[in-house]
Amino acid sequence: HASIKCAPFEMLYGRKCRALICWDQVGERVIERPEMIEVTNAKVVIAKENLKEARTH
Repeated sequence: HASIKCAPFEMLYGRKCRALICWDQVGERVIERPEMIEVTNAKVVIAKENLKEARTH
């Protein structure tokens, strides 16, 4: 991080990462929107499939 003066994601995509989870709050939390997790998991599966396909070409 120090040599490029920003996060790797920001260097790669030219913008900050828009995470769905707030990492600065510590402690137990109740997940209020489980559908958001389902959608995120589905997107991760699609991204993994796309990466796997890209590696084969």
